[in-house]
Order: sequence, then C-alpha cells, then structure tokens
Amino acid sequence: MISSFEWTPDMSVGDETIDKQHQRLLKEIDVLLSDLMSNANDATVAEAVGFLSRYISEHLSYEEEYMEKHEYPGVDFHKLLHRDFVDHYELFQKEFTDKVPKSQLISEIAEYIGKWWLQHILIEDKKYATFIKENRQ
Repeated sequence: MISSFEWTPDMSVGDETIDKQHQRLLKEIDVLLSDLMSNANDATVAEAVGFLSRYISEHLSYEEEYMEKHEYPGVDFHKLLHRDFVDHYELFQKEFTDKVPKSQLISEIAEYIGKWWLQHILIEDKKYATFIKENRQ
C-alpha cells in the first residue's frame, strides 16, 4: 500500500498551472492520509475531505478546459476518467460519513490514489501533454 505521495519532475504535463494543481493535490491527499493514520478527530478529517472535494472539482474543470482549448481529441474519454475519479472520491466521503473503520479508509484511498496517479497522471495526462506539445503553433 502506498501511504505517501511525492511529486517528481517527470510528472509534469508542461503546463505550470496544472503541474502546481497536481502538486497541491498530492500534498492534500498526504494530509488526509496522515490525518486518518494519526486518528485525528473527525472534524479535522472532514475539513481535509471537504477541501479536497472542492479542489478536485476545480482542478478537473481547469484541466478539461485546457484540453478543449488545445483541441485534444481524447478529451471526452479523459472526462469519463475524471468522472470515475469523482465517483470514487464521493464513495470515500460516504464511507467516512458512515464511520467505516479508518484503517479500511486509509487502505482504500491509498490504493486507489496510487493506481490513479500511476495510470492517470503518468499515462493519460501525458497523452494530452504530448499532443499539445506536438501541435502547439
């Protein structure tokens, strides 16, 4: 299980705003996992969950607009991947609200985010980054 996430330069998609958003998301996911692992009170965890929910929405919207602006042909598929991420995140929120054991939440979040990061950021996001770089006028 991955319990810590760290930004590396090879994760860059070539857009400073998106790269900074990705860095912030990694940091905030680490905060959430740390809060869960340290048995922080529910209000502290709820605050981190709420922040992440808003931030994820803002990031995904920005990224989708960025792809549309650059006429990336895979934008519709990419939006489906984003929707799947949001669905999983909402499930984590519900499980937290339903008082699922924190150890289970930690494991689920870390596993899903780890796979997401490897599959989505390092593969899917790189596809639009490459397309935009190759087609920039």
